[in-house]
Amino acid sequence: MRLDVGYDGTEFHGWQRQPGLRTVQGVLDEALSAVLGEPVRTVGAGRTDAGTHARGQVASFVTDSALPARAIVPVLRRRLPSDLEVREARETGEGFDARRSAVARRYSYRLLDGPDVLWQRHAWRPRGTLNADALCAAVRPLEGAHDCAAFRASGCTALRSECMIHRAGWRRWEGGLLLDIVADHFLYHMVRNIVGTALRAMTAADPARAMSRVLAGRDRRRAGPTVPAHGLCLEHVFYPRESLS
Repeated sequence: MRLDVGYDGTEFHGWQRQPGLRTVQGVLDEALSAVLGEPVRTVGAGRTDAGTHARGQVASFVTDSALPARAIVPVLRRRLPSDLEVREARETGEGFDARRSAVARRYSYRLLDGPDVLWQRHAWRPRGTLNADALCAAVRPLEGAHDCAAFRASGCTALRSECMIHRAGWRRWEGGLLLDIVADHFLYHMVRNIVGTALRAMTAADPARAMSRVLAGRDRRRAGPTVPAHGLCLEHVFYPRESLS
């Protein structure tokens, strides 16, 4: 079965279940187990970090319960906290796995132009003035197939660092600038490291060239800092026969 999930990650220690910590998977599994009357362990499409948010997380699980998918959401809503929601539940074909069946994921990262008490939990304000044109130029070289080792944090367990980045660009949102990025897969802290590198490249005479050098160098030490998790949001997970636009 598939669940479409959203959450405010501020008070969660990430997606993945961890003993003694409040995680999205832990809270969701506990609620599902109570509703279905059997132990449930979900699989998430993206293992978001502590503080990272999601609008388009997808979870899958196997159940022997006779409760139909259409009945799960109303019952779950009464058990879930206000910072975690399940928008839809649906039956899936045999073999569907939220993580392994995905073909791409879309993330956003929000930057603030200035102080904003309403958005400060979901967007980050860097020092200095944002230059939209320079930031756009900085991420342009990322589109396409690349070895993204330069943006791979220590502790990453991915077997390969090659990623196909389908889209990477900045656009205006009400509080500042937003990075919209889609790739077949992401390395540990990859988006947050890209944002930190783009902000550093923004100040270079040629931002695109500065980013290209970091990318080609495949050395994490040459990239920018890891920006805070709270500006990051998992927006959508793509599956076969679904447009990446």
